[in-house]
Amino acid sequence: MSRRALLAWFALVLALGVFSRWHVQERRPTRCSLDGGRIEPIYRVDLVVDGSVRESFCGVRCATEWPRVPAGAAWHVRDEVSGRTIDAGKASFVESSVVTVAARQDRTHVFEHWPEASEHAAEYGGNLLANPFARKRLDAAEDDETD
Repeated sequence: MSRRALLAWFALVLALGVFSRWHVQERRPTRCSLDGGRIEPIYRVDLVVDGSVRESFCGVRCATEWPRVPAGAAWHVRDEVSGRTIDAGKASFVESSVVTVAARQDRTHVFEHWPEASEHAAEYGGNLLANPFARKRLDAAEDDETD
């Protein structure tokens, strides 16, 4: 292979790499901040800081694994029935046999209203859960005290 052909090949590979990275960054709002997986809108979880979304996640499991949650941050989740965005502190959580995010084997479901959560738990062999983000806020507060 000639030098010119080799140089052209490397230039092409570099251009494809840059384009690929740009493409991923452009689509970031539809990708999970933790693992880069595609976000299904009904299972989306947002970390909100000062009124704007700082990070978005494909499900509850990814969101609770996020390592750094600033003090004063809020978690917003989606009600599976209406698709409406709600504060995680006002949501009801259920872990059931129905998988929400297959890549993570996440089975956590979010409901705005307690009766719908209870009905899902009964129908799909689930358990009602405490707010998984309550512990995450406590962890963030402890981290701030040690800094």
